[in-house]
Amino acid sequence: MKEEIGSKNPLVTVGVLTYNSSRTVLETLDSIKAQSYRNIELVVSDDASTDNTVELCRKWISANKDRFVRCELLTVPKNTGIPANANRRLEAARGVWIKGVAADDLLAPDCVENFINYVNEHPEAEVIFAKYQRFKKEFSKENFVNISDFGAKRFCSAFRTPKTQYKKLLERLCCHPSTMFAKLGPLRKVKYDERFKMIEDYPICLRLSKSGVRFFFMEKVVVFYRLSANSISGNLGNLKKQLSFHLKLEPFKAAYILPERSMLYRIIYRILILELKLLDKMGLLKENNGKLRDALFKLFYFPLIRFPLSIHKLIAHTKSKLYR
Repeated sequence: MKEEIGSKNPLVTVGVLTYNSSRTVLETLDSIKAQSYRNIELVVSDDASTDNTVELCRKWISANKDRFVRCELLTVPKNTGIPANANRRLEAARGVWIKGVAADDLLAPDCVENFINYVNEHPEAEVIFAKYQRFKKEFSKENFVNISDFGAKRFCSAFRTPKTQYKKLLERLCCHPSTMFAKLGPLRKVKYDERFKMIEDYPICLRLSKSGVRFFFMEKVVVFYRLSANSISGNLGNLKKQLSFHLKLEPFKAAYILPERSMLYRIIYRILILELKLLDKMGLLKENNGKLRDALFKLFYFPLIRFPLSIHKLIAHTKSKLYR
């Protein structure tokens, strides 16, 4: 089915990123097959899985290819990271729009149809976010957690211009990437940043926003999202994970966030990172490292880490008020 830009029934690329996803990917593919919207092409991009993910995808595509306008399975000989995998998906896509999905999540049956209805009513929209349902491990009533928009509703309505949205994004990621529905053109212009192999979502949102793209919000659930077993829940072990994650984010923040922030913010952030590196060197950010080390962690955490984090939040809160 040939579709042109501006059509009410445009071709949509649904792109799946896989890596050792054999346990969940078939369920994800089935959710794409079940879409009520028909004009879909399927692109699966695998990042050198070491299990049988590629074999499973190849067999599934062979059995279900007639459902789609086109199917493509991309493979590489060695692992390259999530952003590079996402860029390969972008290059292979032929649709006007693209809906990405992780290989352990599901699309709601009317996900693509709802997005197309929305963009037909809002022709100025190029990037749209929505709600998602969160589940623990498996998608069942017993494992349902809640419905969330990750703050995207307020973010997209209260911060209405690309400039104000960009300034807000410098504080935190305000929209869940699993729900993003985007025009292929703007995404290809900015692309995913391959320098940061495990972070693809935050940089692409900042790049899109800085390029002048405004983000929109649709009041519908579009994705069923599987919570990671490593989610931060506030206990001591997970607090250490959270602080370790701060360290891993340092190169990304140095490239994207710090150049745009005030001198005071940069100084406080550098103090925080130095203190985290000290705790890490002392071995205090490791989990289950004994009662004595946990006691030392608590001793150092509140005066050294909690204070800079509080100042961080105060600065962010003050700046956000200025943009309201």
